[in-house]
Amino acid sequence: HAQSKETTLGKIIKININNGSYNIISIGHRNPQGLLYDKEQNLILSTEHGPHGGDEINLNSEPSSKIKNFGWAISSYGEHYGGKDSLKNKDKYLKYPLHKSHSDYGFIEPIKYFVPSIGISEIVQIDKDKFIVSSLKDSSIYPFRLENNKIKNMSRVVIGERIRDMIYDKETKKIWLFLEDSASLGIINFE
Repeated sequence: HAQSKETTLGKIIKININNGSYNIISIGHRNPQGLLYDKEQNLILSTEHGPHGGDEINLNSEPSSKIKNFGWAISSYGEHYGGKDSLKNKDKYLKYPLHKSHSDYGFIEPIKYFVPSIGISEIVQIDKDKFIVSSLKDSSIYPFRLENNKIKNMSRVVIGERIRDMIYDKETKKIWLFLEDSASLGIINFE
């Protein structure tokens, strides 16, 4: 369904709140988790869970132009659960091969992928070119810069529990982390 324009499954869509109509912005998404629209730079950054490995950060630049295709379920840096050697996966790999290149098959490459998966979750913008991605499985945050549509200086900061959601408050310069394991809030001063 992610490759079919006849359904909204596996898509990023733009919804007209006045009449409920929508336009497809991009297709080929597996399991989007975080979504950020930067109006000033006219770009969408999205995070999505890969299968076994292959979590992605995708850049959808100029989202108002033609529909972009990010490749799921034809290309992914992850594998189907059980792997290629599983008898039950033989037919799955024929239909959904999970090629390791996106661009070789006419799709947009992620600007970052994680193998093994980190259980990627939310993405927030701190400044024009500063962003942070959070994770569930890895229980960490990943600050980075976006320069010329490429991720630079990504680092890992261990939080120690699953981060379900994250909000950045520009006025106080604090990041609010919604922590799943303890059902609590974490606050980080970011200056």
